[in-house]
Amino acid sequence: MLVHRIIPALLFVIASTLLVLSFFIEGQKVTDFSSAAFLPAVTAVLMLVCSLFIMKRGVAAPSTHSVPQPGEEEEEESLVEIEEITKRQLYIRLVSFTVVTILFAYLMNFLNFLVVSFLFLFGGMVLLNRKKIVTALIVSVIMSGVFYYLFSSIFKIVFPT
Repeated sequence: MLVHRIIPALLFVIASTLLVLSFFIEGQKVTDFSSAAFLPAVTAVLMLVCSLFIMKRGVAAPSTHSVPQPGEEEEEESLVEIEEITKRQLYIRLVSFTVVTILFAYLMNFLNFLVVSFLFLFGGMVLLNRKKIVTALIVSVIMSGVFYYLFSSIFKIVFPT
């Protein structure tokens, strides 16, 4: 399927762009752990590696979801919840999540990290799993607080004001 090739390629291009841009952050060195360029560079490298794995998996195995044949038993218990959605719904979710991600990056310049990270986590979880809004709210509050504490107190990263 063409989508299995386009999305990993798009992820690869975005990650490569982020990596290159991290080298151009003024007055910052990517190799310095305390600089503002270090974390974006590490994140971009991780995204590059993940996109390569996704590309490899997409080429090697087209789909792991199959309809059981007559006489085969269907697995009783699954750790993964599979939601049946149409291609149109999938594209709408992907575009919506991309917009939420871009808004996150844009609003980071104007709002507090704690507020923006909460909005991003909550928005992303609601887009990806529409049934559990209360759970998304609780997880978003807790994780944004954990991220803020981790980055500000442990990693000593200064957030934009």
